[in-house]
Amino acid sequence: MDINYLLMLQNFREATGGVLDTFFELITKLGETSVIVFFIGIIYWGYDKKKGIFLMLTLYTNRIINGFIKITACAYRPWIRDARITPVPEAQADATGYSFPSGHTANAVSVWGGVALNTKDGLKCPKWLSIAFVILILLIGFSRNYLGVHTPQDVVVALIIGAVVLLLTAKLMQIADERPNMDIWIMLGGVALCGLLILYAALKSYPVDYAEDGSVIVEGSKMAVDSFKNAGMGIGFFVGWFVERRFIKFSTDRNRTDNIIRLVFCVFTYTLLDSASATAASAMVNAGLSAGLAKAVMQFICVFYFVAGAPAIAELILKFVPKKNK
Repeated sequence: MDINYLLMLQNFREATGGVLDTFFELITKLGETSVIVFFIGIIYWGYDKKKGIFLMLTLYTNRIINGFIKITACAYRPWIRDARITPVPEAQADATGYSFPSGHTANAVSVWGGVALNTKDGLKCPKWLSIAFVILILLIGFSRNYLGVHTPQDVVVALIIGAVVLLLTAKLMQIADERPNMDIWIMLGGVALCGLLILYAALKSYPVDYAEDGSVIVEGSKMAVDSFKNAGMGIGFFVGWFVERRFIKFSTDRNRTDNIIRLVFCVFTYTLLDSASATAASAMVNAGLSAGLAKAVMQFICVFYFVAGAPAIAELILKFVPKKNK
């Protein structure tokens, strides 16, 4: 049934000459981690630190849970399951790892849903804009089906899990605000969960199926790399959050000039670091580290810098910025 649904959408694409392909390729990019992280950075560094932390907590918790489920289900992508499925090439190139559940959809619920959800404190979202974000989430989920890279169950389960994680992390943020000393336990719990994901991904067995030419259809060791990457992100966030909360304590409740300077500095330096991360990971592999661990280490460094390192340096810079007399 799920394959028939994808074939129906594929027939529509072919009958219309792919007139909507570009639109849905743009929509699906709004669920990509790189785009979402950039959006979070604008909020976290320059507008509303509290909301930025909430969005990151939801995003990385969702990615950790998504990682556990993906390598447990080991569900192949639609075109592997059925050769009749022909995804849009641009979308297929970015569709790595196992299929179930949809990472793009989970990302969308985490961030666009996080913005739409009005928590006790922080950035408030008007009702009409909240509705628009909900529609965007559904469009991102549908785009994964339309482009042929995910089945409907991949998307529906990601929507459900994402919504549950969103509500639970909102509660966790409330607990952290009401009981400040709980932050160390939240940090340790998050790091332990990420460590468990790394061990699970490294030690579990993966299905081995062969194509007609005798080659392995999907190599489990390569699929595990995505889980290592997610775990590295998670550890970077939880450790960075704790360090920033306890020692850096920057604030976006300052004058606009300070916020703009911090935002520009953090965006620029983080972009440089993120651009160099792939090269650095390759160097680690050449030095003897496994691809999974190299990805995990670089993602830890990047996310830790995002959460704590960049704001810490920005705070030092801001001390030298002349202040206007009141």
